[in-house]
Amino acid sequence: MSGNLVFILGNYKSGSTWLLKILSLHPEIRSLSETHIFHHVAAAQNFEDCTHKLFHEVPWSNGGTRQLLAYRLLRLSRPLVQRWRPDFALPSRDRPAGLPDLSWFEQRALQRNLKLMGTKEEYCRYFFQFLAERLQPRKYLLEKSTDATRYAPFIHSVFPQAKLLVIYRDGRDVVTSSRFFTENHLKRNSWSLPSSIMKWRSEIEAQLQYGESHGLFTCAYEDLLANSAVVVQRLFNFLALPQDDHLLTNILQRTSFKSMTGRNAGEEARDRFIRKGVSGDWQNHFTAEDKNTFKELAGDLLIKLGYEKDNNW
Repeated sequence: MSGNLVFILGNYKSGSTWLLKILSLHPEIRSLSETHIFHHVAAAQNFEDCTHKLFHEVPWSNGGTRQLLAYRLLRLSRPLVQRWRPDFALPSRDRPAGLPDLSWFEQRALQRNLKLMGTKEEYCRYFFQFLAERLQPRKYLLEKSTDATRYAPFIHSVFPQAKLLVIYRDGRDVVTSSRFFTENHLKRNSWSLPSSIMKWRSEIEAQLQYGESHGLFTCAYEDLLANSAVVVQRLFNFLALPQDDHLLTNILQRTSFKSMTGRNAGEEARDRFIRKGVSGDWQNHFTAEDKNTFKELAGDLLIKLGYEKDNNW
């Protein structure tokens, strides 16, 4: 099934969720979001530990069997939260969240069999084969895992025909968005500017290193924001997906900032995952010290990507 898989990679807070929603609305695609399976198989001591993390520490499984009842109740209560969470309360056809509704028995069967796999490659193949049989995509099963560009060689070794997509963004906006998300949405005080910059740098370096050799489709968040139709058409062509003006217009309308959040682009909601939906917001938050730190750690990549001509910004 290698040729039926598409993976969205790239840096966190760079538009990958938006890209997932766009592609999920194409009738030829079924999707799931943020399994982080490649990170887990690389980092875990064993498949028991890996499977636990896969089902309890990432969004795709809705919290695993422990949260299944709560998730089902949440689906039933969707009309009640429409007033204050329009983005959260949209029906699945308008909010393609990429969360497969696996029963308790299906989850247990998948977990049990994953723990019996002999190699990391077998583990990944079985996982996606199981979900492909469950979701029955017409053409592609799409998965999004951020901060995974460095795993491109492993992904291609396991799924040589898979399509790899990378969306990237001005690193200054990435770290700004990351800060607000960590502090206001996750309610954590662990955010660090230098570590956030270096995380962005690591992903961009992997993108530049593997872009040509592994056939990565790359697009800038800023281009998707400014020329959505052009970028999406290019993406559909890359995936050899059928398209027409009606389909494209419908998808772009349903994945606009207004449709997804109930707010106009630029209207900030610091406690929401989709905070503001604009580019260049870093200019409202960077101090002189922040600028110097970014220039020192990753200013060269801003120039290489075309965001700046030099370090005099």
